[in-house]
Amino acid sequence: MKKRFLLLTLVLLFAVFLVSCKNDPTPTPTPTLTAITFSGVADATLEFQEEFNVLTGVTALGNDGVDYTSEITYTSTSTISASHMLDTSQTGNHAIRYEVEVGTVKQQSWRYITVKSPTAGEGEYLVNPDFEDGTAGWVDPNVNYIADGAAMTITAEDGTLRVDVVAGSNMWTPRFGQMNVPFEEDTTYEISFKAKSSVNKTINLQVGELLTSDPWFTDFKPNQSEQRLITTEWATYSYKFTHTQDNKRGGILFELGTVGGQAIDATLWFDDIVIVESTPDDDVDGPVLSGVQEVVNVTVGSTYDPAAGVTAYDLTDGDVTDQIVITIKDSLDEVVTSIDTSEEATFTVTYYVKDSLDNETEFIATVNVVSMLFSDTNLVVNPSFEEDLDETTPEWFIWSEGFTVVADIDTTEGVYTVDISGTGPNPYSVQLVQENQFELVEGATYRLMFTAKASVARSINVTAGIGLDADPWYITYMRKDAIALTTDFETYEVLFTVTQPTAEVKIVFEMGMMTGFAEGIVTFDEVAIQQAELPEYIANSDFSDVGFYLWHADGITSTLDMSGGNFAITTDLPGEAGWTTQFNQYLDLEANKTYELKFDAMASVARDINVKVFKPGVWVFHVEELDYMLTTEIVTYTIEFTTGADNVDGLTVSFEMGLTENFAAGTVALDNISLKEKVAEAPELIVNGNTETVVGGHMYDNSGEAATGQIVWTVDGAEITVLTVGPDAWTPHYYYMVEEMLPGEYTIVLRLTADVVRDLRVNIVLPDSGYASIFHDEFETVEDEMVYVVFNFTVANPLTNIKIELDFGTLGEGFTSLPGVFTLHEIFIYQNLN
Repeated sequence: MKKRFLLLTLVLLFAVFLVSCKNDPTPTPTPTLTAITFSGVADATLEFQEEFNVLTGVTALGNDGVDYTSEITYTSTSTISASHMLDTSQTGNHAIRYEVEVGTVKQQSWRYITVKSPTAGEGEYLVNPDFEDGTAGWVDPNVNYIADGAAMTITAEDGTLRVDVVAGSNMWTPRFGQMNVPFEEDTTYEISFKAKSSVNKTINLQVGELLTSDPWFTDFKPNQSEQRLITTEWATYSYKFTHTQDNKRGGILFELGTVGGQAIDATLWFDDIVIVESTPDDDVDGPVLSGVQEVVNVTVGSTYDPAAGVTAYDLTDGDVTDQIVITIKDSLDEVVTSIDTSEEATFTVTYYVKDSLDNETEFIATVNVVSMLFSDTNLVVNPSFEEDLDETTPEWFIWSEGFTVVADIDTTEGVYTVDISGTGPNPYSVQLVQENQFELVEGATYRLMFTAKASVARSINVTAGIGLDADPWYITYMRKDAIALTTDFETYEVLFTVTQPTAEVKIVFEMGMMTGFAEGIVTFDEVAIQQAELPEYIANSDFSDVGFYLWHADGITSTLDMSGGNFAITTDLPGEAGWTTQFNQYLDLEANKTYELKFDAMASVARDINVKVFKPGVWVFHVEELDYMLTTEIVTYTIEFTTGADNVDGLTVSFEMGLTENFAAGTVALDNISLKEKVAEAPELIVNGNTETVVGGHMYDNSGEAATGQIVWTVDGAEITVLTVGPDAWTPHYYYMVEEMLPGEYTIVLRLTADVVRDLRVNIVLPDSGYASIFHDEFETVEDEMVYVVFNFTVANPLTNIKIELDFGTLGEGFTSLPGVFTLHEIFIYQNLN
């Protein structure tokens, strides 16, 4: 009985315990939201035009157990409709960023959707050839290419492909096209397309396979150039080629960059690009000659072989170089056996070749043997190989790929030997290089001379340029291919003009795989690059000559600053005499005349200077004012003097700021420097005494015809302010007079900035022939950006008194003509002897 009672008591107590626990007023805590997890955002690959809702299957769950899917937002640069449907007619990669933000918690997740390109329709070679599917198939980033200052935007417009183009410096920049076209070997194809352009523009058409490494491209139609002028009206264009390779990886390319030296920006439209099997056209074209030039300039005493580097290729017969017949005639039209370079002369070289179908090709070249002076300075470092190479940064070094190369310098013999064996892939796979040791100046002409031989007769190339870390990898300043070395030392010459901007370059001798390659030792004995001493058609082309020049002796530091509107000369040490720091200008005076020299001057610390007018060499002084005291306030000083009977030409006006009686380190400021004969209306003899006059160039404002313009010198160049545009192109204009130009090919270069977008005209006229123009062309300024303008022109006959104009007036219909401020940083002309 007791046991049963005890058990009942325990059961009751346990029940009371359970009830008390169940009714405990302390709740279980809710988790705090600190993270949100996305699901359903895995990357995906879609078929072309497959329906895809970017939110389908995407969820967001917080660590607090709450579903935040309804809070999801997204952003993307791709087109997504209001109903969240991705535009899958756009092939390639689409990036979508999903985001949920709840209070202070923000979670993001990226998702990448790849839309595959459509496949070509049955019986078709191209994807989307009629652009019914927009840009699909034509925007592959592995095919399309933009570089060298180019730009390209491809869009679909009314069932056509619209391509907005800024032309780069190469034919293929920019380009678009398609690869993986299944071309069959030994089959002829015809490629046709419809096109029009906003302006007439020539494009290059290419067929082949793009490669991911050198040589970058396999040409399916070698030596067959296809270029078409696209006009402003719709037209159909076509060309044929015969595929001779077992390669179905290639395709077609439309190259929209610089063709034939013309970099034309345009908007082009394309439609109905079609490839069909065809039959070859009858071969009615002669072989194509390569390596020939219309005009070749060589210097007296050099060696010239008209056959070097010249090849011929025929679509029917292939390489027919050995069939070329070369005929040389002298100035008397008599046949000679070689080019005699012992004296100045002109020769005519005719190249003739025909194929097995009797199709002929003839090319006539003019070879001028010219006498030219060159600087004694050799730009090449260690040119004779007589010094040991620097161990850290050797002046000469070898780069190679695919070959076995052993190189050595023998400073006793003064030679550099390169022993080459193997079969590397390219001409540049073995290089002897000197890099960044010298500078080539834009517009200057140089002579490269080198002495070399080979243990087995062979060919090499030589080039100078800039190596880059990305495409285009190399900028060429000079190149000469197929230089035939013999087994004896011979001296070779290359004459070239620099048409690229001034820069440090490298010289490269290429000895890799090429036509005429042979294993063995190539030995270099001497290398020289010397600048030609040619006429300077526009003096002070960069406006660095301000009329005066600052000179100081070794060990003295002095600087000239004109940014404050005066000549501020700062010196730190006095040197050994007053002449150790000089601020000078040259001039001529007349005998037995009275002159007045005036100038404003002050010093940052009170000090004295010497003022002199004298003839160097004979040291005759017309003015010798020593210890001329300056204060810290601007003061006008006047010196009157009379010349003697002689020693009045070739004088120097000099302000000496070296060791004087009251020398003090600091700055001397000079302004309004003037020297005139002391008679009424005497002309100013000092050039740019106020720091504002441009030395060399002039401004014609033609104020009587409502055109106003002025020109002043600034630290940035010649600043031209056009206040009013006149009715003609030349009202107003900047000009420079050139005394003489001989027949030849010339280039004019300008660098200019403007505060307005407008068109300007370069005009070259002959005042003695009624201002007849021998060349003119227009270019457009870019607001607050420098434009670099290059024009080529030909001088057919000897000319004198040539006027070079930059016109700021009204250019006429189709051009923008506005007032503004224009800074001409540089303008120069050079003869192009390439």
